[in-house]
Amino acid sequence: RMGIEDWGYRWLKRYMDAPQWVKEPLGRLYSLLPDRWRHGKDFARFRDEASLADPAEIQRLSESRLRETLMWAIQTVPAYAALAAQLLIDMPLSELLALFPLMTKLDYKRNPEAYLSTACGEAERLPMQTSGSSSEPLRFLLERGLTRCKETAYIDSFNRRLGYRRRVTILSLRGRNVRGAEEGVTHSYDPIKRMLAISPNHLTDELMPGHVEAARRHRVSGIQGYPSAVYLFANWLDKHPEHADFVRRVRGVQLFSETVEPFMLDTIRQVFDCPVLLHYGHSERAAMAASMPDDPRYFVWPLYGKVELVDGEGRAIDEPGQAGEIVVTGFDNRVMPFVRYRTGDIARWSAGPAHPALPGFPVLERIDGRDSDFIFGRDGRAIPMTSVGGLRPPAFTRVEAVQYEQFEPGRLIVCLQTGGGLARDTRRELQQFFEAKFQGMVEAELREVTQMARTANGKLRTIVQHCGEALHA
Repeated sequence: RMGIEDWGYRWLKRYMDAPQWVKEPLGRLYSLLPDRWRHGKDFARFRDEASLADPAEIQRLSESRLRETLMWAIQTVPAYAALAAQLLIDMPLSELLALFPLMTKLDYKRNPEAYLSTACGEAERLPMQTSGSSSEPLRFLLERGLTRCKETAYIDSFNRRLGYRRRVTILSLRGRNVRGAEEGVTHSYDPIKRMLAISPNHLTDELMPGHVEAARRHRVSGIQGYPSAVYLFANWLDKHPEHADFVRRVRGVQLFSETVEPFMLDTIRQVFDCPVLLHYGHSERAAMAASMPDDPRYFVWPLYGKVELVDGEGRAIDEPGQAGEIVVTGFDNRVMPFVRYRTGDIARWSAGPAHPALPGFPVLERIDGRDSDFIFGRDGRAIPMTSVGGLRPPAFTRVEAVQYEQFEPGRLIVCLQTGGGLARDTRRELQQFFEAKFQGMVEAELREVTQMARTANGKLRTIVQHCGEALHA
């Protein structure tokens, strides 16, 4: 059942850090192996279910998968043993789900053993950790041979929305830094995934020409990455039209893992003039959603996991347009099932029609970011970061990146990364923009920096919030 990739997961870092002359022949040989050998026997099943289009079949399977997950948790996970008596009662699935408490990352961190299935042994456990952008990293377990195989199949479905096939080479601006970047090695090519990786931490004016030349040499025709990194890349290309031949080759852009600010999305779409898809997922592999080339909303894969929205009191939100926290119940991880897990991400259900190609898919109008992606006014009110991003003045075209930091309500530090110093008129225009946005609720202090601090994985946090407890005060 288990594919080579899960069996050899512990060796992945060594392969990724290997010199190119070692990685090239090994990767090309491995890439010739059948999907069943590489990903496991369940890969084809997951790939087929990710593409299901029959609403009745989708509903039947998603309800069956949810009931199986809840029953498994009650029967084998110590934290839910008290619910066992409820199994004697024939109740609707929605009522059974509501019996489970809402869980937070802290609940799992405090007592992880209580959330492990007693029916799964050590050989079935695949240790993982949430990404470095989280203020509270969580160590957790996936089911070896199944959970990662499933994610790979669904990402394959996501790629096919852009018409990608096996021979497409992708430029990746996400994940680990490139080995040897400090010594001048600016990129790394993985022949297994046909992926050219460039460190998001090394998108400087001096290195950009080398990045583009490498992309041209490997015949890149797709781009994926963190929105902040892809934006920097697009912004540089916009200022250097001599690379228009490369820009025209790009057939699609996929954005992962960060909140997408409107000005970033506008620039990326303008420069590459191709479909730009948005992806939502998380390390715990309990939910996945993505947009379509002709529809920017987020379509939730119903057989990947169950998605709910809840308000500040934990009550379910069913009405379109009302903001709520995303709560997920993941399928296909019997080792450590995440049931009604609070992600901290804020979203809204869509009132619009279903997409004709995705009937039966729940639709989120947008995802506003994490519940920590707020600025707090003098009176303690929470101001969503997304409201700060719209209708920016022309002065922002002279800013490469923006990062906010707040230590106390009513005061905000705005870090501006620029290629050089900002002119006095530009600073005045930016200052006036923030004054008009906050209307006296927040005093913004502008600071120019040469480079933004990123996480170990290269993510740029939009806001570093030190007074988040005020959100629920």
